[in-house]
Amino acid sequence: MAETATTGPGHDERHALLDEIELLRARRHVLEQDLEVDDEPKDFGEQGETTQRRDEIDYIDRRIRDILHLLHSVPRDPADTRPDRVGIGSVVTLRYPDGTTDTVQVVAVRDEDVPEVTPDSPLGRALLGAAKGDEISWGAPEGRLRARIEEIRRPA
Repeated sequence: MAETATTGPGHDERHALLDEIELLRARRHVLEQDLEVDDEPKDFGEQGETTQRRDEIDYIDRRIRDILHLLHSVPRDPADTRPDRVGIGSVVTLRYPDGTTDTVQVVAVRDEDVPEVTPDSPLGRALLGAAKGDEISWGAPEGRLRARIEEIRRPA
């Protein structure tokens, strides 16, 4: 159930995303050059390679657009949000109506080792801006879920 919510990429995450954009743009440039060199494909194999290159260029364009949206739409610094409210970087403990608890961190970039929610996920949208003691609800595959925010911490 652990989702990731984020307030914005940190300094290192931001640089990693900018590095990824550079690599994607370089790859796109190579693919475009390959398409220019290939005049008209002569057989089905060449047509398939051309289609693959175009598909990869489309994927690269979407990935660059998504990264740029992330970089420009989220606050740069977790300190920009109030410490008593959930923001990017917050570690939040939730208590469900059945008494169970779950701790998640709101992050801009997922880390497989930490239960996280992204700001654009249903749980992330419910968490952002909420305060300790607030009741939140969000849609999930198993239906509408509810929880109370028990604790909000900022990592050191």
